[in-house]
Amino acid sequence: MKNSFATAKLMDLRHIAVMIFTNLKEKENYTFYLKKDDGENKILRKGRHMASNGVIIYYLNLDEDFQFGHQYEINLDSFSPLTIDVSDAPTFAEFDSMFTYDGDDLGATYTKEKTEFNLWAPISLNVFLKIENDKGDFDLIEMKRTDKGVYRLTLKGDYLGRKYHYVVNNYSYTKECNDPYGKGVSTNSLYSVVVDTNKIEQRKKVALTTKLSSYTEHIIYETHVRDFTEHKGTDIVHKGTYQGFYEEGRKTLQGNPCGLDYLKFIEVTTIQLQPILDYQTVDDNNVANEYNWGYDPISFFSLEGSLSEDPTDPHLRLTEVRELVDTYHKNDLRVTLDVVYNHVYDYLNCDFEKVVPNYFFRRGNTGYIRATSGCGNDFASERPMARKAIIDSLLYLVKTFDFDGFRFDLMGLLDIDTITQAYKECKKIKPDIIFYGEGWSMDPDYGEYRATILNSYKLDNVAFFNDAYRDIIKGPTSDYNLSMTGYVGSNSSYLPSVVYALFGTCVDMDGNVKRFKDVTQSLNFVECHDNHTLYDKLFASNPDDDEETLLKRVMLANTIVDLSYGIPFFHMGEEVGLSKHGLGNTYNIVKVNNMNYKTVDERFDMVIKFKTVNHLRRNASPLFKEKDMPKLIKEFDINYDLSPLIIISSTSKKVCPEGVKEVAIIINNQTYGTTLTLDDWFIIYFLNGGILDYKQWVKELIIPPLSYTILYK
Repeated sequence: MKNSFATAKLMDLRHIAVMIFTNLKEKENYTFYLKKDDGENKILRKGRHMASNGVIIYYLNLDEDFQFGHQYEINLDSFSPLTIDVSDAPTFAEFDSMFTYDGDDLGATYTKEKTEFNLWAPISLNVFLKIENDKGDFDLIEMKRTDKGVYRLTLKGDYLGRKYHYVVNNYSYTKECNDPYGKGVSTNSLYSVVVDTNKIEQRKKVALTTKLSSYTEHIIYETHVRDFTEHKGTDIVHKGTYQGFYEEGRKTLQGNPCGLDYLKFIEVTTIQLQPILDYQTVDDNNVANEYNWGYDPISFFSLEGSLSEDPTDPHLRLTEVRELVDTYHKNDLRVTLDVVYNHVYDYLNCDFEKVVPNYFFRRGNTGYIRATSGCGNDFASERPMARKAIIDSLLYLVKTFDFDGFRFDLMGLLDIDTITQAYKECKKIKPDIIFYGEGWSMDPDYGEYRATILNSYKLDNVAFFNDAYRDIIKGPTSDYNLSMTGYVGSNSSYLPSVVYALFGTCVDMDGNVKRFKDVTQSLNFVECHDNHTLYDKLFASNPDDDEETLLKRVMLANTIVDLSYGIPFFHMGEEVGLSKHGLGNTYNIVKVNNMNYKTVDERFDMVIKFKTVNHLRRNASPLFKEKDMPKLIKEFDINYDLSPLIIISSTSKKVCPEGVKEVAIIINNQTYGTTLTLDDWFIIYFLNGGILDYKQWVKELIIPPLSYTILYK
């Protein structure tokens, strides 16, 4: 009809709205016909209608529920046939009960004889597989719709290495996309690729030598594959890659261990990798000039290509990552992975959104995409198939690559049930798996449902980055208060609070409120990849210090972290006071985040002291074994009388090693020392002296400046 056009939208399973945009006078006798692919035209019953400013809206009634996967069109007068927009269907009340699928076969499953392709696309009219053929062109093959809106296709023959896309027709528009469950991708993720994950999954697992019975037995060390291996001051061959990360026997220019051997040397237990699931902003073909931490994900299943020795080989990165984990296990080191499920890089171009629009991302009451993460979208983890995607991703990473645990980015934006169910399922495969994450409260409207620190009592098996601990020990972290001192900056107003921190913030003490049920939930840290390094923070808060004093403060902070109740966590290079030149958010700056092995060589005495404290932590049984802090703290005598010293002592068998009558911890956060008169004590450790001879008896003890001392009687 000239000067007019119309659209049709599915409002619920029994109602369609037709909107006529016209400058003509409203017509009272429109007749609407519904044509379905399996029948004749039917006249639709009209409900109410309304007209305003050149728009007429008719609400039409269906005699039966709309059936997805069938062709419908609406005809009226001289208008062209109307295709029905079904994009709001995922918001219908019945949608989840109609289409939630619990099978474990989504994605492409390869064998030499056949490959099965399965895609959950419940509102689609049809789906085609676009797959590379023997000539390097692409064939388009229609898939079959089955129960719960899963489209399936089995291709006989060997399709290993073939590129493919899905072409999804959601009635009113068609999108071409990668497989949301695709395990393999081509260079820069332009296509999904058929890969053989079973071959990797069936490799024999490498058993760890040391068994950890509690989260508190972990000493976690955060790294980035590229940053840990890229620096020119080593003989690592495959710099900046997965392969470089597991090379053995490598040295710095001064002959000190680097890479994997460095991690073994410092006696940490657990290596955390920053994200290696596929991310957007590094060009696989231009790695030298581009960089990112990896918190801009485009896939929950495929691996990042820029870290591979050959990004053009989609299989290689799979074997590289499995070899990485196996090699670390062989060296008795656990590997956890930083995973980003709270957002994606660009939701409009995300494969999940292309396949099922308006399902996978949270929307506000007026339809806007919620952006609580600050990254443009919030992944709707509470929806059954979004939750399934997260859990399926985690299970894939455990089964195929044998990861030992996960660090959840902005975990406080994920829902409690998803984290709880994910832990339960992963634990079936790996009984000693560890879950921990950022529990910041960022979504106050739904705070009671989110996996935040405030809800830690609902998440027994999850640990949280303890920001209260961080700010007590090193001082406030934000850019605007960077100059404010914390306890290790010689601010003795933190005296009561630092004891609260030493006990994992798990007791009510001096106005500080208990944060966790026990210390297995308190991940104690003063530096991670975010924000300024510990050294840069102390440089800003104590500007009159010389470098020697600043580095003593660094060592004191790290020692307190290591010897507190809870889970110690360290960021790569923190132990030698690495700097990012005063920068905070360095997520995309080339080389500034590198592990600087020249500095490691220059400050290797700090490395040795860090190793010493880790060794003490791992062998100071039963000092850090107890979980119940309100019960344990009664076994300690806490003395502030010699302020600014803190003296904490205990005669409890829950604290003292066999044959030791009493243990005392003395912390000095000042730049001057003092002398104590003692009776019948000997030193096991103090910060700038290492472990001493057990038979060295002490009567007059000099407490060094900026030191942590442990005495045994």
